[in-house]
Amino acid sequence: MDFKRFLINFLSSFLIVLKRSVGLISDPYRTMRKISMERDSYQLFIIAGLIFIYFKFIYFLRDKAYPATFIYFIFVLDFLMMVGFFYLMSKFIGSLKNKKEISFASFIFTFSYSLLPTLIWFLSTSILYVFLPPPRTFSLLGKGFSIFFITYSLSLLVWKLILIYLALRFSSKQNFFRIIYMVIFFLTWFIPYSVFLYQFKLFRIPFI
Repeated sequence: MDFKRFLINFLSSFLIVLKRSVGLISDPYRTMRKISMERDSYQLFIIAGLIFIYFKFIYFLRDKAYPATFIYFIFVLDFLMMVGFFYLMSKFIGSLKNKKEISFASFIFTFSYSLLPTLIWFLSTSILYVFLPPPRTFSLLGKGFSIFFITYSLSLLVWKLILIYLALRFSSKQNFFRIIYMVIFFLTWFIPYSVFLYQFKLFRIPFI
């Protein structure tokens, strides 16, 4: 593949990522359904590249105990563990229900796009750290900012939960109660694992 064709494919995929990102806000159900059938690997590299740039950015912004590339490697490992867990759980449950059309690629694409709220929140908090570093005052303006930030964070959290549910809904092809069961089972080992990462100062909040 020559460079010109690579550049065209890359730009086309970048525009698709932008379009899908907007779609996940305006119409998350239909957009995530399309993403679950996606096979354009360029989109995955673009999302992964944006996250890598963020880790490089935050490394120079704050003092970190570990290099940015190492932290990024841990993130990739966490992401693959999460995707692998839900894929294997879905395969197991699907085998009991004679469902064998579950695709690992579908999990990769849907969960990659579900990282967008996470990336936006981490990036925005890092930018705020530059312009409004702690400690912040208890003045009227300071309290107003705190209320805004909590509302903003909760909005992104709700969006994140919606995307996670839709990712599991379309990739695992399971109903609501089985999805909740898988999520609870996932949290039983992921929460202690997150505490482990925090103790070693790798992540205060897991980047997933």
